[in-house]
Amino acid sequence: MNRRTMIGVLILLLASCRSGIDIQNKPLISVSILPQRYFIERLAGDKVVVNVMIPPGASPATYEPTFSQLSKLDRSQVYMKIGYVGFEESWMAKIGSVNSSMKVVDLSQGIEPIREEEPDHLHGHAHGGIDPHVWVSPMNAKIITKNIYDELLLLIPEDKELLFSRYSKLERELDSLHQTIAGLLSGLEDRSFMIFHPALSYFARDFNLVQYPLEIGGKTPSPAHMKWMTDLGKEKNISTIFIQTQFDKKNAQALANEIGAEIVEINPLDPDWHDQMLYIATKLKTSL
Repeated sequence: MNRRTMIGVLILLLASCRSGIDIQNKPLISVSILPQRYFIERLAGDKVVVNVMIPPGASPATYEPTFSQLSKLDRSQVYMKIGYVGFEESWMAKIGSVNSSMKVVDLSQGIEPIREEEPDHLHGHAHGGIDPHVWVSPMNAKIITKNIYDELLLLIPEDKELLFSRYSKLERELDSLHQTIAGLLSGLEDRSFMIFHPALSYFARDFNLVQYPLEIGGKTPSPAHMKWMTDLGKEKNISTIFIQTQFDKKNAQALANEIGAEIVEINPLDPDWHDQMLYIATKLKTSL
């Protein structure tokens, strides 16, 4: 029996015995990634408990939940999905079967999606799936925060005054963050950058930047694409290649060696979402 099948069996066992599990005094909210916890806790503080399914260092594209995590799902009142990450696409049906009374909320509702496209030099214009990194954007974060706020009002209506105060403050902070980053990146003549995995598409849209990813469609870069990126890097004098901490640096390092660039790690899954956005902006400013 493989691990996925075994977890499926455990899901059925959990579903059959959920009445024997004590419900926590505070509402339990399950989410997919760590940045979601940042937004929820900024709004609700300690009024709720947040269960994050994908742990630090794990990939949202391939992670499989543990039995312990599934048991927490059984006690969750709400699952707030981030939208399009591979983990959710693979596991949401099974997650829902653990706890049929658990409400599922899509925090990407209202965000204009970006579709992944094959670049022209690879002889195709095929559209892939929707870029899942919707949270890596101050403007999208405002939409995500509003979706969370609306749901929290239903979950803990007795705290509506606290929620409104915190929501108003966070909304102002997100506007200020957007303005700060826009100021940092203003006046740049060359607004293009290279990255291994295309994690900054929505960030780039916010601030009129052009992202050139080494990885296309989650696949190892082909020799043709490596050559195109090498030529582009030399033409534009690219000095930095960004890469997420969760990814192998081998291909990015090979490209960096070819064009004389350095590797800079970023972490879009950082639990301290605000500081990570500023860090990314600062590194982009110094590299462009």
